[in-house]
Amino acid sequence: MGAMTDQQRVFFEANGFLVIPGALPPAELAEIRAAADRAEAAWRADTGRLGTRGANLQQVQAPIEYDDRLFDLLECPATFPIVREILGRDVSMIDNDYFISPPRSATHAKWHHDVGMPGVYHPRSVMMVKLFFLLDDVSEEGGGTLFLPGSHRFPMDFALPRVDNPADMPGHAKMAFPAGTAYLFNGRCYHAATPNRSDRPRRALIYNYGHHWMKIWPGYEPSEALLAKANSPIRRQLLGLGPAYMTGLEEQD
Repeated sequence: MGAMTDQQRVFFEANGFLVIPGALPPAELAEIRAAADRAEAAWRADTGRLGTRGANLQQVQAPIEYDDRLFDLLECPATFPIVREILGRDVSMIDNDYFISPPRSATHAKWHHDVGMPGVYHPRSVMMVKLFFLLDDVSEEGGGTLFLPGSHRFPMDFALPRVDNPADMPGHAKMAFPAGTAYLFNGRCYHAATPNRSDRPRRALIYNYGHHWMKIWPGYEPSEALLAKANSPIRRQLLGLGPAYMTGLEEQD
């Protein structure tokens, strides 16, 4: 039996994204928030640490390096089995981030997708799955992600309407949900960030998964300290250990 319900499988295949309500129950959400707060404090205290420090986006790069609780979230029981079912036995980590959209800030990303191979059209292949955990309630004006349902099937040369405001894209779906919600999407699905017009930051932890033969994104390669914590077949594979090809988890892993 798979990790996804029939309804989830059909929805993801048709739309290219999936929402998982209550992925982080209240007690776990409190632990994750505290870990994210510790990571943010350490990042802000050292301006040499990797990340973006812009007016529209504060990005703590590779938060799994900061706290074991954030490392554990790579295998969140509410989400990882779904990611693994979508990508297959060779699932691995590509990158991970902690995004903070400041109050009253503009968009930091207009319409785009994360996967592209020039000259190769692969609408039936899932190269990457990106997963967001919302640490705050996101209101309609709170900087939520937008998706264009079904756009993971668009041809590479598909001409999207040109819009200055991401919310003007016809047919979009907005990820405005309570804290603890998770959502994931096919990296080929078009998405955008909306302005955060609220008086509160929008905070989200992001885990990007791909296939084991794909290189971890530069700047996200795990440290020796993190590799030392890879004490299971799943963690070793998620951190890119082992041969690039013919590597895959067994059913019992």
